[in-house]
Amino acid sequence: KSQYYLPDFDVQGMTANFKMPNKKGGAYVHVYYNELNAANLKRSLKLKFLKYEQYLDKLIENYRTACSLTKATVTCVLKSNAYGHGAVRVAEALMEAGCRSFAVSCAREAIELRSAGIQGEILVMGTTEPEYLPDLIQAGCYITVASLKDIADCQEAAGALQRKAAVHIKIDTGMHRLGFASDGATARDIAICLSRCPLVNACGLFSHLALTTRERDQRQYDALISMQKALAEHGVVISDVHLCDSIGLVRYPEWHGSRVRVGALLYGVRPSRSEHMPFACHETAVLKTTISQIHEVKAGDFVGYSDDQPLTHDARIATLCAGYGDGYPRSLSNGRGKVLIRGKRAPVEGIVCMDQLMVDVTDIPEAKPGDAVTLLGGGIGYDEYAEWANTNRNECITILSRRPVRVYHRSGKVATVLDSMLNERRDF
Repeated sequence: KSQYYLPDFDVQGMTANFKMPNKKGGAYVHVYYNELNAANLKRSLKLKFLKYEQYLDKLIENYRTACSLTKATVTCVLKSNAYGHGAVRVAEALMEAGCRSFAVSCAREAIELRSAGIQGEILVMGTTEPEYLPDLIQAGCYITVASLKDIADCQEAAGALQRKAAVHIKIDTGMHRLGFASDGATARDIAICLSRCPLVNACGLFSHLALTTRERDQRQYDALISMQKALAEHGVVISDVHLCDSIGLVRYPEWHGSRVRVGALLYGVRPSRSEHMPFACHETAVLKTTISQIHEVKAGDFVGYSDDQPLTHDARIATLCAGYGDGYPRSLSNGRGKVLIRGKRAPVEGIVCMDQLMVDVTDIPEAKPGDAVTLLGGGIGYDEYAEWANTNRNECITILSRRPVRVYHRSGKVATVLDSMLNERRDF
């Protein structure tokens, strides 16, 4: 045994990369273990410190809810690792439920899905570096073009492959974020550029709603439809026109067009101002950790980095194995955030650290090291958590890092354990 082995770490059969002393001197050699065995997964399931529980049945219910609210194609948005949930495993579950349309933000996200065997259409909604265009063309992905240069770059990449590039044209209808200007002159320029780029196939036209006021949203919709008509006048006829996201899905059924791009609703973030509507939207995940230690701290002492908020009472302070490095916001410091321990809420004490945070368990005398702690979901709702953190619900679930092990449940059983840091996955 070596001093470089981690405690309680079963190296037999592990996918790992350990440093071990080189017998010849001070340098290191690397030893690899490439097999997974039952002991490893048993260790992963016990999960020691931090895990992100995903409930695939709820995800699929939300997908079916979205499908029930429209006659258009439901394109499931998997950007930013499926809002922190794990893009590949989420895509697999959605494929099993019948989905064949996905959207991501960047080329690498699309390549990740294709490399994992995800079938169906994949729309890359952001701009793509020219270096990745050949990969997307060969993978049969839809590429977003937002400038004439984007179209020319696609033509060049498609020419080198002697294959057509399928693109969706992004229009800036008022957010001023990404896209072509929505005017007749720009429509003419797009049409001329496409006529000179025969290997670029304009398959779709889209924009994105700001969702601030009905009046602004109406102007955006009108601008998009105007561009569709202007392009058609110049010989570019596009029938796949889309504008609505999860909120647009429920707020503007008359604007669904050919497809709706559903992201947040899939993951249990109910569209705002839809509470009166008769459909369910289930939160799909629970972030959990454990208590590592409990300290008895006297009134007047400080907890963690804090030096301006001394304890007002003698307290039992529990240290938890999670921090902002895992995606627990630092903004929840000094009592703004609360966690759930043995069915009771405990406030965050002091400043949230990168890898740890402390909570006051004075009123939970039965709390002890090793106890499970719920940080988000399962009694700590997305709405109130976002309010505590002064942010939106999408950010709360998306910023979770790769450190929490993802545990996926299906039909009441663990279906998959995914540890992204060790590149381990086991399906059951």
